[in-house]
Amino acid sequence: MSTPMGPDVWRGLIERMVVQKQRLVETSDLEEDTRPNPGATEAQLAAAERRLGRPLDAQYRELLSVADGWGNFDLFFTLLGSADIGVSPRWESGLQDAQIWFDDEEWGEEIGAHNDVADFQPLVTSDNGYSSTAFLFVGDSDVLPTGAVIELPIDEPPYPDLHSYLVARIDEITKYG
Repeated sequence: MSTPMGPDVWRGLIERMVVQKQRLVETSDLEEDTRPNPGATEAQLAAAERRLGRPLDAQYRELLSVADGWGNFDLFFTLLGSADIGVSPRWESGLQDAQIWFDDEEWGEEIGAHNDVADFQPLVTSDNGYSSTAFLFVGDSDVLPTGAVIELPIDEPPYPDLHSYLVARIDEITKYG
């Protein structure tokens, strides 16, 4: 499991994302003015963990307690919230994308993990196919750390954790416009 960062780190990260999102809304016809959902309650997080049958990754749990998902946080990409975990159409779509990818490629083995969709939890889904969908690695591997984030298609090495992935996304968003 990933190392907790603390709620203040996540608040700061979300604030940076909000600023960049607002900048893009003001300068682009493509961006929709969306905001992160309020943080999940302990009851919502516990319900998500019951549906999963295991604890949430420490960093994802912390992030959800600050921002419980965010629809279209970047163009047509959605950060899944606690209500999505294990039950939503976006969750199911993410699992289907992963299965399709596994059926076509040996991408799990390429990044040092088993080629098993059960080891990958949907994190970011896209309304534009599998491109740039992201998965949280929840399996066990000698190479890939639990809590790593993998973005499809795999053009870059996996991110070591959720924090690193979101910092990279903010950096990418900042380059737009």
